[in-house]
This record gives sequence, C-alpha cells and structure tokens, in this order.
Amino acid sequence: MVLGAVGAGYYVGLGPGWLGAPAAQWQMILLFGGVIAALGLWAVFKRPEAGLLMLVVLLYTNASEVGVRRYDLPSLLQLLSLATAAGVAIRLLPRHEGPGKRLVLDPLLVPMVLYGIVMFVSSLGAVNLDLADEKVAGLIKGLLVFLVVTNLTTSKATLQRVVWALVLSGAILGTISVYQVLTGAYDQDFGGFGRTKVAQIVGESREPRIAGSLSDANFYAQILVALVPLALYRLWDGRSLGVKLLAGYALAVCTLAAIFTYSRGGAIALALVLLLALLHKRVSVRYFLVGLLVLAPLALLVPQGFESRVGTLLELAPNSQGDNAGAESEDSSFRHRKILMAAAGEMFTDHPLIGVGPGNYSEHFQEYADQPGMTMRSFDNFGHQQFPHNLYLEVAAETGIAGLLAFFAVIASTMISLYVAYRSFMNAEAARTANMVASLALSITAFLATSLFLHGTYIRYLWLLVAVSAAARQIGRQAELDHELA
Repeated sequence: MVLGAVGAGYYVGLGPGWLGAPAAQWQMILLFGGVIAALGLWAVFKRPEAGLLMLVVLLYTNASEVGVRRYDLPSLLQLLSLATAAGVAIRLLPRHEGPGKRLVLDPLLVPMVLYGIVMFVSSLGAVNLDLADEKVAGLIKGLLVFLVVTNLTTSKATLQRVVWALVLSGAILGTISVYQVLTGAYDQDFGGFGRTKVAQIVGESREPRIAGSLSDANFYAQILVALVPLALYRLWDGRSLGVKLLAGYALAVCTLAAIFTYSRGGAIALALVLLLALLHKRVSVRYFLVGLLVLAPLALLVPQGFESRVGTLLELAPNSQGDNAGAESEDSSFRHRKILMAAAGEMFTDHPLIGVGPGNYSEHFQEYADQPGMTMRSFDNFGHQQFPHNLYLEVAAETGIAGLLAFFAVIASTMISLYVAYRSFMNAEAARTANMVASLALSITAFLATSLFLHGTYIRYLWLLVAVSAAARQIGRQAELDHELA
C-alpha cells in the first residue's frame, strides 16, 4: 500500500493538469490496478482458500480471457492459479503448522493423467504441432486446477462456498445477458461480457444470439445450463428466505440467458436435467403445478423465435418416407454438422489407435471434405478452421480408441466419485450436502449432454466440475467416518 501511494504521488506530481489527459487517466487506472492485483496475489499466497473462490469465479465467468482479449492484460487466471498453488505448496513445508500438511492426490488423477499421456503420444504424429501442444497444455492447466481445488476444498463449508461461487458466477453472466436482451442493447458488449452475433434462427429469420463472455452462443448455453441444477437445488434446500431468493434469481437469469442463446442443444440439456431433478426430488404433481404457475410470467419473456428454432429438431426424427425425405428443407446447420461429424468418423476409422493428433481435426478435414457426398463447398465458411461439433467424435478422431477409453474413464470415475460422495453424506445424515452432490452430478450431465452437439473448445469447465466432484468424495468419506466415530 505504501509503494502504491508513493507511485501515485509521483504520477500526480508530474505537473498540473497531467491527470486531465485521457492517456494519463488510463495510466492511473493501470497503476492502481497493478497495486490492487499485487495485494490480491499476496493475500492469495497467504490464504489460498480465498484464491480458490477467486479462481472459480475467474474461470467460470471467463473474465481472465476477456481481460487478455479486450484489454491486452496478462492472464489473471494463470497468475492466480500459480499463486494459489504456491500457497498450497507452502503448507507442505515441514515448519508449517495447521491444516494442509499432506498433498491430496485423488484417484481421479489416474485417468486424467492417462488421458494426458495418450494426448502426448498422439501429438507426436500430429501435422500441426502448435495446435497439438495447445491442446496438451490445456489439459495440463486442467490438472493444475484439479490439484488446487482438491487440496483446498476439504470441508463441507468450503464445498458449499465453491458451489455458491459457481452459482453467483452464472448470476453475474445471466444478469448482463438478460438486461442486454430486454433492453435491446446489442450494440454494447458490456466490457467483453455481452458478445452477440446476428445469425439465422429459422428459415430466413435472423436475430441476435448472445454469447456472453464466450466466443459462441452455443458454448455460452452449455456453461449456463450446467449451472441450472446447482441453482435449483440451492433454491430447494436453502435455509433462509434470502438464500432461496438469491438462488431463485440465479436460476431465473441463467435459464433465460440460456434460452436467449437460441441453442437447441442447450434446450435439450435443460429439459433433461430439469426432468432428472424432478425425479430425484420426487416432486409431487401438486408442487409441480404450483411451480409452473410461479414460472408462468417468465414464459412471456421467451422469444417466439426460440420456440420455432427448437421445433426444427423434429427434422432429425425419421419419417415414413425415409431418412432422406425433406433433405432440401432440412436446416442448413444440421447438414453442416452432419458433414463435420461424418468427417470425424472417417478420421477415426482411418486412424483408430491414437487418432490424427490433438487439435488436428481441422488440419485433416479438407482431405475428407473432398470425398464424394461431402458437399462442404456449399457453406460460406468453407476453408476456415473446422470442428466436429461433437466432443466424443472429436476425442475419437484426434486421439483414437486409446483417448476415447481414457476420456470415458475420467467421466465414469467422476460419476462413481459423486455416487460415493452422495451415499457418504446420506450415511452421515447430511442430506442437504448430499443433494448438493446430486446437483453436481446433474451439472456434469448437462455439460455432457450438450457435448453431443459441441466440441471441446471450453472443456476446462468440465475439468473444473470434475475437480469439485473429486473433492466432494473426499469430504463425504471423512464426514461418514466422523459420523461413525461420534
């Protein structure tokens, strides 16, 4: 703070009227921002639990990428991750006293590391090494976040704070998006958190699709829908009216923002997780009808174009005239994605063991697009970087059967961890925490469901949820043991 005051005094003393210049004002903002960032990093270094919550918010709101993309700032997420990891490492020193003396290496690390090894081996034969290295580096960052989360989320209170950090991140993003749509402020990007793109909705209809802080509306819907079950269960299990109102608000804005993206995959995942939540909580018909009445006013905000766009999903259903009937009237995005997915399938067939290399789907796409039946030239983005629009086909094409098995081992281990955590909390008579774990399972289910229609550009959100799930299992086992000893 003293250094910051001295620096500010120096700049102010440069001359009268200096602060009136726009460039000088920007330098002052950078100066104070740098001081605050330095103090924040020092606080995180001393108290890593605070860094954990900041890390969750920065990652889920994508604020760090917005700072890099829009303001040319250094990656705050990387700085925060390293500072928090350093704080964890300090606790492992022999002279340190207090909790955190043992490095937590959760069993879920095994399939994740195995997946990383497969990606590395596959990258050795990649055509574009830069893209392969970028994919491998992304997983390494995910492993670092995993270690930080599992080593700092060691109690039910911390687990609850992490879940709330996720919910509030969605509330922040959703509030900006809902305000943007309801006021028609599409010409503003709200500091990089309100990106939009005018795109086809149905037929010749074109409307703005919101993407929040991400690069694409469909991915934005993916991360919002993943938060819906977390907010819903906080609403159900909140102990006070204030908590319920906050959770209900987060649920409303996340749901509305997801709808405003016009994402059909997001709509399917949203319906799926809401149905599973109702079945898990065994909501009676009476309460279900009451809930519909309460939510009825929100239905008035749903744009008509969204209903029409979701209705195009009927084109995917087979009819009595055969699969090719109505091909001329089929939604262009459906035809586009079918070609992209077909190319991924062909790549997997030709390179079944370790694939074409992580991140290298686009490098090989052209040779498959030139094959008969691949009428890719009819699309405007022909020749641009392409993606398979299906996470599982992407993993298969780029890392082969080895990568596919390792990836599904991560998913299966995560769901098993959540099941163990749920049973442990129930045995420890901690039903509310058990329900929180159930909401995490639904959150991952939502992400995996939307991944049927999206590739892994933002897979870091999945790694974060996997890390929280691993931490929940550890806390649940300890809670069950403490309950048995009590």
